[in-house]
Amino acid sequence: TLPFPVIDNDELAKIVHINVDGSQPDLAATKVSALYEVDGGAEALKARVEAICAEVSAHVAAGMTFIVLSDRDSSALLAPIPSLLITAAVHHHLIREKSRTKVGLIVEAGDVREVHHVALLVGYGAAAVNPYLAMESVEDLVRRGIVTGVTPEKAVRNLVKALGKGILKVMSKMGVSTVASYTGAQIFEAIGLAQDLVDEFFTGTVSRLGGIGLDEIAAEVASRHATAHPTRPDLR
Repeated sequence: TLPFPVIDNDELAKIVHINVDGSQPDLAATKVSALYEVDGGAEALKARVEAICAEVSAHVAAGMTFIVLSDRDSSALLAPIPSLLITAAVHHHLIREKSRTKVGLIVEAGDVREVHHVALLVGYGAAAVNPYLAMESVEDLVRRGIVTGVTPEKAVRNLVKALGKGILKVMSKMGVSTVASYTGAQIFEAIGLAQDLVDEFFTGTVSRLGGIGLDEIAAEVASRHATAHPTRPDLR
């Protein structure tokens, strides 16, 4: 049982290695990489999402009880799939396969910075979220003296507490009393997402306006990726 649906790196490591000593024979965890070949555009993104869904299904069939969707280890060739897209896609894939209740989804994501990001991930199926890049950024701010009066460890705990309390505030406004009831509840309306994208990956979500699809999402990811991995050697 977690006090908040936001976990730090140590808590995530405990879950990943939950049965390493054989003390929890009924529990098993594994990581799935949520990266794709960015040069392939929307087609590569869609193909990788489908491959991840198949990989998760295989892990569930093998008896895994926790699956970590992780966007770590991106490179000049591999970019992270937006965490909400892959979480919702896997969540609905498992619902369609009637195996969703067999596994807990945990998201290890660099694109989670705000309360709303965590709220969306939990609302679309995540049992817990590890916003590792936000935590590392907070630690860096303390070490460089930009944030003072706290240790890096305390700063991370403050971030976890703030995100957790923010989630509780969102839940209370929606009339939801427990995180378990909120997980996968999808109490959101999409604004600016194409209907076919919503139908496939955010199934059941209301989307009155229409908007962007995988092409635009892939282009946005590629733009950020190009900033992180410039072609000019002097800018790297």
